[in-house]
Amino acid sequence: MTTMEERQASRVRRYGSAALHGADGAWSRRELMGATVLAAGLSGAGSEPLHAESHGSSDDHDRRERDRPIIDGHIHLWKLPRNAAPMSDSATFPTGCCGSVPWMEVDRLVPDYDARVGGPEVDRVVLIESSVGVTADKIIQSNLWMLQTAAAEKKILSVVGNLDVTQDTATFAQQVAQLSSYRQWVGIRIGGGIFLPNLPATFSNIRPNVMNNLTLLSKRRLQIDTLGIPGAALSQIGAATGITIVMDHFAGKPTTFDVEDAWKADMQAAAGYARLNIKVSDVHKLSSQAVTGNPAGLTQFQPVANPAPYAPTLEFLWETFGENRLIFGTNWPVSDAGGLFVDSIDLQIRILESFLAGKHRWGRDSVMYKNALRVYGPHR
Repeated sequence: MTTMEERQASRVRRYGSAALHGADGAWSRRELMGATVLAAGLSGAGSEPLHAESHGSSDDHDRRERDRPIIDGHIHLWKLPRNAAPMSDSATFPTGCCGSVPWMEVDRLVPDYDARVGGPEVDRVVLIESSVGVTADKIIQSNLWMLQTAAAEKKILSVVGNLDVTQDTATFAQQVAQLSSYRQWVGIRIGGGIFLPNLPATFSNIRPNVMNNLTLLSKRRLQIDTLGIPGAALSQIGAATGITIVMDHFAGKPTTFDVEDAWKADMQAAAGYARLNIKVSDVHKLSSQAVTGNPAGLTQFQPVANPAPYAPTLEFLWETFGENRLIFGTNWPVSDAGGLFVDSIDLQIRILESFLAGKHRWGRDSVMYKNALRVYGPHR
């Protein structure tokens, strides 16, 4: 097997800067800035001229496929205990929120990611907040630890942080101004707390301040990841604010191989907003119901490795959103719930690559790295 350095050098020789152009040759300023980040990371000291590819053996073909870029658009990191330096944010995740989860209650940092089978196959990662239970007086510190980690680890492309989007707009604006002075801070993740309590999660039931604060983010060209918010409501939020949206983890799909009617209807409503993207992360957990008889949780199981049963869900999303609105991610290390006797990073890469092998080359590259650059590439 080639080393990571050899693989990266091979990419530069093969693709040069052309690997980072859109199919129509026209990318936005943000895409171009993000592409520069990846190109710089792949090229190291410099690049060599492109060489013609030979039609060699199947091993050569497999090696070429492995050499194509990958961005993992969704990982979490932590250094325990979280109430002590360097994190010092007193978050209740992974310890305190969810009972005893020994496999998750250990330090998880970039070297741990790279030590996994699939880790070296990935060129860049996007660090997503895990600020569960963090109080208002410590939320800036929670974001700053992620940014400090990103500055020290070249593998981290950018950071999606956490702020209370329901707070008064003046305070929210001050916090955004402070954190957005860091180029790698590209947005925040929000959840179902944006809705008024004990009412349906609909656009009409959004709490005060939320829409003003999301509009502020949009004007600063920042994005939101979302968890637990219906696609229909997000489509309306997007239309009202113009913000770029990513729905995490198959947009709340039940962890089955079925393509449920209710989920399909919500995805079709979500697709009406052109700047809404779906993160195809935790794909292997779709096998939970088939394997365990239960929805995926934090109890570890051995997922189905055969890519075929995952294809109907992926095909529906491909047809509904298109190649330019799907983003690959793993949700590591939480993905290790589906990591018994298997590396959850490597398995998810193989499932997605198997599905995308039946699509055109630009489609594969869009899902596996270009869309992440568009949405998450540092751009200021």
